[in-house]
Amino acid sequence: MLRKSVDPVIKWSGSKRKIAPALASLLPEANCYFEPFVGSGAMLPFRPCQTGVAGDIIPELIELWIKIRDFPEQVIEEYERRWNHLQIKGHTAYYDIRDAFNATRNANDFLFLTRTCVNGLIRFNQSGDFNNSLHHTRPGIAPGRLRKLIFQWSHAVQEVTFLASDYHKTLEKVGKNDLVFLDPPYEGTRGRYKPDTFDFEDFFAELERLNCIGTKWLLTLDGNAGNRTYQASIPAELYKVKLGLPTGNSPFTKLMRTSLDRVVESVYLNFDPPIKTLSQIANEIQQENCPAVGLNMQQYPLFN
Repeated sequence: MLRKSVDPVIKWSGSKRKIAPALASLLPEANCYFEPFVGSGAMLPFRPCQTGVAGDIIPELIELWIKIRDFPEQVIEEYERRWNHLQIKGHTAYYDIRDAFNATRNANDFLFLTRTCVNGLIRFNQSGDFNNSLHHTRPGIAPGRLRKLIFQWSHAVQEVTFLASDYHKTLEKVGKNDLVFLDPPYEGTRGRYKPDTFDFEDFFAELERLNCIGTKWLLTLDGNAGNRTYQASIPAELYKVKLGLPTGNSPFTKLMRTSLDRVVESVYLNFDPPIKTLSQIANEIQQENCPAVGLNMQQYPLFN
């Protein structure tokens, strides 16, 4: 059986928590693990080596990760203070904290917002301000439960260096025997997190650079959401294997109440994983009653 996923300490839209065990089973050994689009860090506990480098362009997210790693007790106390304020004062407390975050970019405010906003969707407007609303029917995770998660994650990321930087800077020192997990903005949702554009041609050039120096990488990108298909048109010469893994229902269509769209994420690898591992993943998918999804393998007829 594949290892179980780890409950998130930071709620993040597009998290790979549900498929993290399957993805982890594909990861080869490495000297150092790199993750330049860390988000909620769902893959960090599954990295195949102790040392890691994780980055993101959202400074308050990286500051929060550093606080969780180095000052877990302080993070818990700050969350509990805000959570208690919300229970006593009601919904206006949420919007007061949201306003404070947009003015100061305080990492403790950020954690509170991710844990109490609608469906945990991290959403910024064109001005760069957090603009998701309070989830009125949920009180947010209780401080006692969050305490356990924070200490679990603090222990899990002790050997991880966090960088507030773009993926180029995060991958600057990657080497031949290192491993990179890449989860860039999903084509159908980019812009909901930050108003920045994402240059895919530049990103593909970085993948080619990693291939040239012999670095192994695993990439999650594009796929299907309901009857919509998002394709990033990754050049076929950049990868060796492509798979399709179900990640659950889209939180965006759920939020808009338009439909419940099942999301199937495309996974690309520039290396050949063991056939036994692929067979195990296929069995897990079938056990979850997703036989129509399965694995979309280009080089393994067994799964076509």
